[in-house]
Formats: sequence, C-alpha cells, structure tokens
Amino acid sequence: MSEVEKPKKKTRSFDLTKGAVHKHLIRMALPMIIGLSASMSFTFVDSYFIAKLGTNEVAAMGFVSRMVMIYFSVAIGLSAGVTSVLAHVAGSGDQDEVKKLATNTLIMTAILSLAISIFGYLTIDPIFTAMGANEHVLPHVREYMMIWYLSPLFVILPMTGGGVMRALGDTKLQGNLMLVSAFANAALDPLLIFGLYGFPELGFAGAAWASLITRFISFAVILYALHYQYNVICFSKETINTFAASLKKILHVGIPATGTNIIIPIVAAIVISIVARYGTEAVAATHVATTIEMISLVLFFSTSAVVGPFIGQNLGARKFDRIDECIKSVSIFCMAWGLFVAIAIALTAPTLAGLFRKEPEIIALAQSYLYVVPISYGLYGIVMSVNAMFNSLGKPMPGVAISSIRVFFLQLPLFYIASEFYGLEIAFITISISNAIAGVIGYLWIKDTVSKLKHA
Repeated sequence: MSEVEKPKKKTRSFDLTKGAVHKHLIRMALPMIIGLSASMSFTFVDSYFIAKLGTNEVAAMGFVSRMVMIYFSVAIGLSAGVTSVLAHVAGSGDQDEVKKLATNTLIMTAILSLAISIFGYLTIDPIFTAMGANEHVLPHVREYMMIWYLSPLFVILPMTGGGVMRALGDTKLQGNLMLVSAFANAALDPLLIFGLYGFPELGFAGAAWASLITRFISFAVILYALHYQYNVICFSKETINTFAASLKKILHVGIPATGTNIIIPIVAAIVISIVARYGTEAVAATHVATTIEMISLVLFFSTSAVVGPFIGQNLGARKFDRIDECIKSVSIFCMAWGLFVAIAIALTAPTLAGLFRKEPEIIALAQSYLYVVPISYGLYGIVMSVNAMFNSLGKPMPGVAISSIRVFFLQLPLFYIASEFYGLEIAFITISISNAIAGVIGYLWIKDTVSKLKHA
C-alpha cells in the first residue's frame, strides 16, 4: 500500500448519543470531580500555608486570587467554545475538522497567553491599588504576580486542551492530571515557602513558584497527550490556512462564554474592594470563606464541565429527548447536593474558618458568610450547568444574560447598599439572594429554549 493510500489515524473519542444518559454523565463527571477537587485545592493549600506567614499575606492572597480568576475565566470561556464546536463536529464524525479546530485552538491559546503576560506585567501596581491593596499588602501582591505572569500559557493551554478532550467524551486523563498536579503543588508549597529540606526559603513567592512548576508539568503532559494519544494536533499547511475560519467558529461561543465567566471574578474583585474598606482582617476573612466555598462547589463545576459535551454531541445527532433527560437529572442533582453542602457547612463553619487564622474577628466574619451563602448553592449549581448547556447549544448569549443578572444587576448593587448601611454580615445575604433568583431564571430559560429547538 502506498503512502497516499494509508488509512488516517482516527481521533480518540466516545459516542455520547447512545446508552444511558446518567451513566455517561457519571462516567465523565467522576474523573472531573476528583481532578477538580484536587485542582481547587491549589488555592486551599496555598492559603493554608500562607496563613502561617501572617494576616497581610492572607489578604494579599485574597486580592491575587480575584485577579488570577479573571484570567482563568478567559481560559474557561475559550474551553467552552472549543468544547461546544468540537462536540458538534465529533457528533457528526468529521475527524479532519476536529484536528483543524484543535490545532488552531492551541495556536490561538499561545498568542493569547503572550498578550496576557505582557499586559499583566505592565499593570500590576495600578490594578491592585485600585482594588484596595494598601502599602502593607501590595508588596506581597507584586511579589506573587511577578512570578505568576510567567505562567499564562501553562494555565490556559491545559484548560483549552482539556476542552478538546471533553468534546471527544473523555475526561479521565484531565481528571488524573489535575489530581497529580494538586499533590505536587501541596508537596512543593511548604518546601518553597518555608525552605524545608534544603530548598530555598521563598516565603509568599514560594507559593507562586510551586504553582508555576506544577502548571508547567500539566502543560507538557496535555500537549503530549493531544498529539500522541488523541491524534488531534496537525500543523499542516491546510490546517494553518483554516486558522481564521476555526477562530471564528470557536469565538462565536468562546467570546460570549468568556464574558459569562469573566464578569464573575470582575465583580468579585469589585466586591473585595468594597470589603477592603472594612480593613485587612475583613479581606482575609472573606478570602478564607470563599476559599472554603470553592472546594464546596467542586461537584457543580464538574457537572457543568460534562453537560456541555453531552448536549453538544446529542444536538449534533438531533436527540432532544436525551437533552431533556440531561437537564432534569442535573437539576435534581444540583438541588439535592446543594442542600447537603449547606447543612454540612453550617454544622462545621467555626472549625473550617479556624483552619486558616485564629483571630476572633476573622473567624466570626468568615462564619457569617458560611452560614448564609451556601443556602443558595443548589440554585447556583443550576446556573453553572445552564450556562454550559447554552454554550453547547450554540446559543451563548442567554448565559451572558443570566450571569449579568446574577452579579451585575443583583449581587453588586445589593452588596454595596447592604454593606454601606447594614454591614458585611447583612451584605453576604445578598449574594445568596442573587444566586437563587438567577438559578430559577436559568432553569426556566433552558427548558424553554430546548422546547423551541425540538419543535423548530
């Protein structure tokens, strides 16, 4: 057989248009739950060890985490665009188009990462000063971000690469990699922060170096897997020539999805600037509470990560009954798990808050957050999944609208007014109210949209 006649290698993928709906969702979700639990522990572990350095360092991490989440949101948005477009193509069986889209995604990711690094280095002081970082906190922020801005490529490419894998119905490698990375970060943190076993004592900067090293490892493994295991990287002239067309397809969902995700950390950054008016201890307490919150939301993040490719492939196959079943199953799960988490956190709030700092005022304020905000987690989980569903339907704008309603039109003004006149303890209640209203709106909207598509 001649070289021209050799059969092309097939991309590795899973068919989500057949078989029990719940089994597919569970199969994909389990690795993501394990992996995301581990990945979320980056901030938890960093915060735990940094808390031993002092209150200013904890407050600095509160500012840093908000800015880092903005960039993570860009990666999540791009990943959503990749997953949506690739899932449709995978559902139709066009392997050549899968390769073109995946390869051009990596090129786009490299260009974007360089731009973020350059912009970041030029804006550290003005941005964090505007957020409320004072002269005691800003040096720590600067110390961390000068290292972190070396890593955007190592952060964003694993996320967009993971989006490619999820579109093909596979979450196992990504989940395992996140788990290994989290263990590596947890091991490196104390070594580099405190200078144990002959390692240099880098203090606050040590946490940034630990993250950079582990992110680089993830980057290398994801790149290797996409090329050699999934066979979706092909830098041929034909592929490069389709860069603009691929970009247009991905950004059709990717830009609104980025908007959906990025407004959340932007509002979080504004909220932390409001909290900063109450002092460094208030910033530290809020960071402690939201760090615990991120771990508590892992199952919701995992669910939203897998509903996208499932709905995308079934939309490509025009199997709307399976999409309806997915929406129902996910909504029931979110409400049940949200109730369990709210009760668990309420019972353990004092202990959880005390893991980081022992100052009574920090523990008390963190408890105030943990008693009221988790009540809304079930409906907030629905918001996350609904936004992912809209992206996979190729209709990202409703997700933008729902997130805008939740954070811009409800949470931000209500939080500001409550903090101004009633204090932070009452202001935290407005976050819960915003989550609940957005959850109801999101559920009704996705049901109506799918019904219209089914009968179109």
